[in-house]
Amino acid sequence: MNPPPGPRARATGRARRAFRPPGVATTRALRLPRPARTALVALSLACGGTAGADLEAIRAEIEDVTRRWERSLVAGDPAGAVTDVFTEDAMRLPAGEAPVRGRAAIAEALAGSVALSEARFDIDELEAEGGLAWARGTYAVRAPDGQVFSGKFLEVWRRTSAGWRIHRVMWD
Repeated sequence: MNPPPGPRARATGRARRAFRPPGVATTRALRLPRPARTALVALSLACGGTAGADLEAIRAEIEDVTRRWERSLVAGDPAGAVTDVFTEDAMRLPAGEAPVRGRAAIAEALAGSVALSEARFDIDELEAEGGLAWARGTYAVRAPDGQVFSGKFLEVWRRTSAGWRIHRVMWD
């Protein structure tokens, strides 16, 4: 016997059924004793991400590294700041170009960069899990001729012995 139709089924005159692919049997709900449920909840909370205070400390350190990167761009020396900002095996993924792999290749790609009038990277969202963090945000840089370039970025950060460093970065 079918259950009574819900509000939508009454409007269409048809009973709603849950989608089930052919050959897949329905399952019954798993009933666990209270101690087991409590342990599962505690485990899921422990694996769920970085706590608020820890995340704020991570954000502060990542923001500090980001400000150093901005200063190096304005000073015209991003290649000199690569060691201070990127992991040894970092990768830059510029839009429409081949990936740049490794700290040395990144420094070479940035060698001879002109100083920017302004550089600003704003992190809109940051999450962390263990030794990795990911940041999403926007950027705006002003060239010496006044032309402004802006867009979005996505970064993966890795905790190293020297602190948080950019491990992967892509932007538009």
